[in-house]
Amino acid sequence: MIKKYFNIDEISKLTGEKKHTIRFWEDRINSLVVLRTNTSHRLYNYENLLKIKKIQSLICDKKLTLDGINKHFETKGDKGDFSRNISLELKKILDKLKSST
Repeated sequence: MIKKYFNIDEISKLTGEKKHTIRFWEDRINSLVVLRTNTSHRLYNYENLLKIKKIQSLICDKKLTLDGINKHFETKGDKGDFSRNISLELKKILDKLKSST
């Protein structure tokens, strides 16, 4: 069975990013929108996961600020260049999920 949604703990483990950083990005990056349960818990889907990985890449590799990341997503749309490495990223995520169970 493939999970459709992840909680913030799982996203943190899969991306290697701290939970408070993910919550901060959620507030500052317009295109990072997550679902909320009735009890206000965050639910992330694969698109959110890939977007967080892209944000990490833009910060570390291209040295963009949060404003620069917002402009990047505005000009390239939400797709950006996800399609280039999407299968590789999904394979890495699947491997992590398999090893954690």
